[in-house]
Amino acid sequence: MENENEKENKPKYSFGRMIMDDYMLLLFLGVTIYAIFYLLWGVMELSNLPTIPEELKNSLLK
Repeated sequence: MENENEKENKPKYSFGRMIMDDYMLLLFLGVTIYAIFYLLWGVMELSNLPTIPEELKNSLLK
């Protein structure tokens, strides 16, 4: 009987509050999200670079 009463009296928290109360999870999410966006930004910058002309490429390789 007491176990049932304890379960009923236990407060229920929302998912958002559970995340906001966990400091280590917030730290992990902050660093991870920052790193992912920074990585994606770098890949986008590399994909927008012009190609090296063949003459310059050949002169650098010789």
